[in-house]
Amino acid sequence: MTDKEINKDENLIGHCGIYCGACPSFTSGKCDGCRGNSAKAAIMYKQCKVKPCCVENGFFTCADCTIYASTKECKKYNPLLLKIASWIESSDRSKAIDMIKTKGITEFLVFMKDKNWVVFKTKDTFFNKLSTITYFHERRKRRGKADNEIKVEKDEQQ
Repeated sequence: MTDKEINKDENLIGHCGIYCGACPSFTSGKCDGCRGNSAKAAIMYKQCKVKPCCVENGFFTCADCTIYASTKECKKYNPLLLKIASWIESSDRSKAIDMIKTKGITEFLVFMKDKNWVVFKTKDTFFNKLSTITYFHERRKRRGKADNEIKVEKDEQQ
């Protein structure tokens, strides 16, 4: 990943640590990402309290927050509905913020792009595995290999 790509992708990191670059709404063109100001920006999270807080306080993400020691203390970051959704999806946005704090935005971007995750996953679930299968299938297609070519390769190896 070049510096130019990384700078461009920094705007795909939501204030709360989600990665818009892997979001189906963003990749399909239905959403402009969390950082935009258009009507198509953050279409899934119009009720977000994190973005206004970060903008008001001059934080790029919650990793820059000086108000709370941890995102777990912040009520804007942890509303009840998102806690329930995180439990169902086996995801944890606070781990993304922790990674940005400890390893930096560049390493976070590389990690999230490699995993093709919108949110930081905490364990394998059916949905995570389905996402991973889709990711590898798409990756193979981008390299120009059709499914039948992959099957032939596997048969030749056996």
